[in-house]
Amino acid sequence: MRTLQRLYLVGWLGFRAAVPATLLVSALGASLVACDDENDPKTWAKRLDDPAQRAPAIKRLANFFDDTMTRANKNKSDERVKALMDVAVEPLTKQYTSATLDEKTRKDLIKLLSEMADPRSAPAFAKAFNDYEAGKSDDDVKYASEAVMRLSKEGKLTDQGLIDALWACFAKFQPSKANKSINLLKNLREAVLAVKHPSYGPKAVEKLAQPIQRPDDPEEQLDKIQFGQLVAVQIISALKYGGAARALVTALLTPAKAALTAPITKALMEIPKEAEPVLLAAAKGGDAELDKLAKENPEASHVPKLAQALAFLSRPAGKDAVIDMTANAANDANRALVATRALVHFPSDKKLTDAFLAAYGKTSAEASIQGYGNAKALWAESASQTYDPALVDWLLKEAGALKGEAGAAFPPAALPSAIKLMPADKVKAVEEAINKALITPKEKTNLTASFKAAAEVTEKCKQDAACYLAKLDTPVPSSPPAARMGHIKACYMAAIYGNAETRKALVAKLEKVKDGIVRLALAEAIDHLAPQGDAATADALDKIVAADVASGNAELIANDDAVVKTALKLRSRANP
Repeated sequence: MRTLQRLYLVGWLGFRAAVPATLLVSALGASLVACDDENDPKTWAKRLDDPAQRAPAIKRLANFFDDTMTRANKNKSDERVKALMDVAVEPLTKQYTSATLDEKTRKDLIKLLSEMADPRSAPAFAKAFNDYEAGKSDDDVKYASEAVMRLSKEGKLTDQGLIDALWACFAKFQPSKANKSINLLKNLREAVLAVKHPSYGPKAVEKLAQPIQRPDDPEEQLDKIQFGQLVAVQIISALKYGGAARALVTALLTPAKAALTAPITKALMEIPKEAEPVLLAAAKGGDAELDKLAKENPEASHVPKLAQALAFLSRPAGKDAVIDMTANAANDANRALVATRALVHFPSDKKLTDAFLAAYGKTSAEASIQGYGNAKALWAESASQTYDPALVDWLLKEAGALKGEAGAAFPPAALPSAIKLMPADKVKAVEEAINKALITPKEKTNLTASFKAAAEVTEKCKQDAACYLAKLDTPVPSSPPAARMGHIKACYMAAIYGNAETRKALVAKLEKVKDGIVRLALAEAIDHLAPQGDAATADALDKIVAADVASGNAELIANDDAVVKTALKLRSRANP
């Protein structure tokens, strides 16, 4: 037995003498690794450098992160989470930025880094954006975009390299070529809007200025209009970037960019002081560049767009310009659209009402507008926005006198307006007009129900604005739809008979009113009662919208468009 032991010892010593020292160290290292704590994140962070162990190490670190976040109730500020991040983030980031990775490992890695959303991973996210190839690294950009949104929300996005890389990716991104990741388009857009870095303003102007070479090409429409330039306009709007005023008006006058009209108008509302001079120059003529663009619009179709933009700025100089545009319209379509889709959005007064009716008188009864129907009916529909009860007689007279196409289209539009505007002494006349109207049975049933709801509150409150305000404290009926007319009517009459104190009371009630149609009527009533603007009211409306956004209630958020526009109009008027 001792002989065998001696032989073993001699053999071992001989082996040591023959083996290089480096191999002995490696053998000892392997022995030590085997003894590492498998439940220690540091163990797995060290293994990231070993290509054979990299993938399982990423997976194990992801498990550590998920488990730690669960124990910390998703609180990234928890000390346990912070300790794990200190161990894992930088080694993981190093792997993404410098190691050669197979596709699956790379995606797993950027997904984990995205979930961690640590500022120290900015180089990895920047690399994902800079290296983007359509169809090859879509998921990398999707996850990097999610990380940017998380960092922005936490106020931790400060790396300019990442901010620049995000824009570079957005600037070259073509949705028509990216179809492998369903959320990529959405995430990239939301990331750019979440960042809205000041450096993006001039870049967005440059993006918006890109020409549309093939207006009928679906791919170019998708890439440039529906994505690139739309997001550029939204960024300008979010930044309130005044330097974009001319670029916005230029795009508004460009026929190939007609699909951007609504977001451009909203962006112009955010910068009223810078936007109004450019819009007035385009409306009045005399600017060679803008005049040339205007001539490219068939049938002067740019005029209603300019008028509506001026109306939503809602400033005195714009009002005078739109009154002139109403009077001097080149055709019935423009006259109708300027009068009924722009003029009525200014604070109403006798001059406005006179211009409104004069334009109606100039318009042919047979005039029809594509997408809108009979032109005369547009006046009937929008008459209620003047908040002028004197128009009730005019509406009822025209409803009974018109013949042909106008005679069929006018009453269904005029009678709801008459219901909204009727004072107590006109209730009977409106009821008789509804009974006599040549409308469909369904229209008559709905109008009758709306009339009854409105008549009840009108006969009770008459000219008492406080009484109408009290109506808004009662629940809005969910059905039938016509039953909410009592609350809509209360908004109109509070606006007609109210004052600045009424406006404050309406603002206080707005937060409690969740019905979208009633909320629209309420917002418009507030607008009517602030002809000089009111920054304090605008601030109060913004707070309501912010609370709705924070609630996550999609329906409520969608119903806040009128509230947002009213706030912008009030602030624009208050700061001429």
